[in-house]
Amino acid sequence: MTEAGSDHIELQACQVLAKRLPEPRDLFVGVRGFLTTLPVNPLQFHRHSDRHLNMGAPFLHHRFVFVACLREPGSIVMEGNVFHIESGQGLLIFPYQSHYYARLEHPERISWLFTTFEFEAPEKLELLRNTPFSLNVQDLRRLRQVTESYLESRQDGEGMTHDMPLELALFLSGVLRRQGHQRNILTGKTNPDGLQVQFFRPLFAYINQHLDGSLQMGDLAKCVHLSPSRLRARFKHTLGIGLGEFIRHTRIHRACGLLSSTDLNVTQVSEKCGFNSVYAFSRTFRSIVGIPPTAFRSKLDGKLE
Repeated sequence: MTEAGSDHIELQACQVLAKRLPEPRDLFVGVRGFLTTLPVNPLQFHRHSDRHLNMGAPFLHHRFVFVACLREPGSIVMEGNVFHIESGQGLLIFPYQSHYYARLEHPERISWLFTTFEFEAPEKLELLRNTPFSLNVQDLRRLRQVTESYLESRQDGEGMTHDMPLELALFLSGVLRRQGHQRNILTGKTNPDGLQVQFFRPLFAYINQHLDGSLQMGDLAKCVHLSPSRLRARFKHTLGIGLGEFIRHTRIHRACGLLSSTDLNVTQVSEKCGFNSVYAFSRTFRSIVGIPPTAFRSKLDGKLE
């Protein structure tokens, strides 16, 4: 078919749809969209092994991360919850949301697509918080458009204007609209053939509920009915990180969230994160984040480059 013939068919299709349009009740009131601003500075990358996923500590940063499982299921631990995503499912991780990728049963088989971005109105995406969701055909088509647009931008080089932010906004809007009709389409479920990350759900919940105090190994072990030594060994085997190190990182990630979203001073933040002294808090914070907590907050306020 010639290009002119295709244009004619599209014009006819537009005409058919146009005839179905009702007369507006108000010529100055239109349709409200889910997103009124576009994602900023989006980028994509692909993971086909767990090399960059199991880094020995939970992840923490200021960007949104959308994880699309294209092949091979896996589990993500976020703030005391365990979410399992299968092929054709996705999960949106919010800024400063402490997350950890559990060991994969078959890491050499995975195909996970990551889309990260910044967004000036995070409250608009709240429907997607802690909610794994299935990707339907339309979602997958739009996600493919996002990737195609990103690849085009990489070919053209930096400094060029591209449609990827718009394509990503369309993708997110479609998912948000569906979530608005049916909240919590899925609950994080566990793969019975996986590494039993779900076994530690009570432990993750206990840690997050008592992060402002001293966590005793005996109490932690009781959460999952194991001896302290057995708990340490099983946790290390399943998560790939020691329990003590996991708790230490989780405390600091909580601190980053408080520093970025509240007006609490450093002393108050340290107390809410279970540290006995500001000195111990600052030292641990700097060892993990790379800068002191005061500098971290100043950087968030735009006072540091």
